[in-house]
Amino acid sequence: MWNDIMLASLIALILGALLGATGVWIWLRQRGGAGGDSVAELKKENARFREEVNGHFVQTAELINQLTDSYKAVFDHLSEGADKLVDEDAVRERMPRVGDHEVRLKHIGSRGEGDS
Repeated sequence: MWNDIMLASLIALILGALLGATGVWIWLRQRGGAGGDSVAELKKENARFREEVNGHFVQTAELINQLTDSYKAVFDHLSEGADKLVDEDAVRERMPRVGDHEVRLKHIGSRGEGDS
């Protein structure tokens, strides 16, 4: 009798382990399939995002180049205008007041402290 109980318990244990393992395997397989799809989707989304970031920085670089070209055009225009329009005597008169500051058109064209 003791052997019959041990044999029945052993068979029940093996069947329970097999049923449990089968259930876990099915659950992991279903979960893994959905997880695999979401990983692929996340990779696609990441690739789209990276492409968008790359496009953003390419456009930023192009706009900065345009801005630099515009700044150069304004600088050239002001330089040509200063050469043609600013009286050299007025520049020499006002330059000492600028001191060690960087010379800018704002200083050259501004009225002196004593001028009204």
